[in-house]
Amino acid sequence: MFLVSLASVQAQNCHMLKDGKYRVEYDSVFKNYPKYSFEIKGNVYYKFENEIKRDFKIIKISDCSFSLENDEIIDESKLTDLQKMLLQQKPYFEIYKVEENEYYFICRIDLHVQCYSGKFIRE
Repeated sequence: MFLVSLASVQAQNCHMLKDGKYRVEYDSVFKNYPKYSFEIKGNVYYKFENEIKRDFKIIKISDCSFSLENDEIIDESKLTDLQKMLLQQKPYFEIYKVEENEYYFICRIDLHVQCYSGKFIRE
């Protein structure tokens, strides 16, 4: 059993994002999600969406996964109950494959629920 687990970890082709600028390309099921780009500088993730820049601290979970944290206060008065519930969760990104400048990822709420998936393309 241990050998099988060790082999699957070694076979995983992933690593954290390097400093640089990225754009997000969603998988086809999520193609209608809002487009955004981001930049990594050290342990800071700068997200650019609709001409708004937001910064997040990168929290490394493992060699292949990370979450984002910021101190922004969100006005929940206009959110649906579902949006409020999702806001309380801590989504994280799991990188499962890297090919040159493309990082294939899944954004997860937990092991069984995903937010979206696609690839980060380093420019």
